[in-house]
Amino acid sequence: MADRAERSVLVTGFEPFGGEPVNPSQQLVERLDALVVRRRDIRITTSVLPVDRTRVPAALDEAVARIRPDLVVLVGQATGRGHVDLESRAHNAIDFRGATDNGGHSASGEPLEPDGPDALDSRLALAALADRLRAAGLPVALSVDAGRHLCNASLYTMLRRHPQVGAVFVHVPLLPEQAERRGTGEPSLPLERSEVCLHAIIEQLVDSLDSYDAPTHSHSDRNT
Repeated sequence: MADRAERSVLVTGFEPFGGEPVNPSQQLVERLDALVVRRRDIRITTSVLPVDRTRVPAALDEAVARIRPDLVVLVGQATGRGHVDLESRAHNAIDFRGATDNGGHSASGEPLEPDGPDALDSRLALAALADRLRAAGLPVALSVDAGRHLCNASLYTMLRRHPQVGAVFVHVPLLPEQAERRGTGEPSLPLERSEVCLHAIIEQLVDSLDSYDAPTHSHSDRNT
């Protein structure tokens, strides 16, 4: 049997923000070597994105142009969640709720792209993927609301500017040590458990790429 064609996967995380010394998404992308060893047909390139609204779009554009990935898996931290979420929808809005990003920029609900659609949906089969992973005992769920911070903005950028590439945003919970430090009783998940989920997400999405419904035009105009 012929060897399976290699698939290129870009996996991104975010640097720490909001006074936190760590970000589980950064730690996860820096630990992906184990998956590379196990799956020789997957070539993973990782990148840690800045928590800066003025720099994220260009960073993604540059990475996609340089790597030419078949799949992009964006990873970020989410508070208030005890499981891993597959974000299937990005909204054309950005709102930091009175805070600022690491570059000192604010956001108060304005559109990411004034002429863009209100929302964009991933064309990957994420509902079925979430069902399979839950059936396998993994704490994974489907979400249609990625928030209005840079997690949502990065997914919107990918779906709007690079619709030919399969893309998903994966929200991971706080680490237990983060939740303990914050002292507000928020749910958390050990890094190793999020890592198992992320590996399974990447592997199963790569296996399903042959059925990905990629549009033929440069910008997606789907409104939801």
